Amino acid sequence: MTPRQTLYLALPLVALVVLVLTYLRLFSSPVVIAILVVLYVAVSLRNRRKFARQGK
Repeated sequence: MTPRQTLYLALPLVALVVLVLTYLRLFSSPVVIAILVVLYVAVSLRNRRKFARQGK
């Protein structure tokens, strides 16, 4: 699977999760916000390491 195909698959899934969280009003929960921030940092670190290896 190419990175572009992965992105095309992930974007609708992310949009669906955001819609569900908004509908359930979970964005007002500090716990949900903290989990989202931790997930964002984890993915960012993983991508940084991945692209650092590709550059060498």
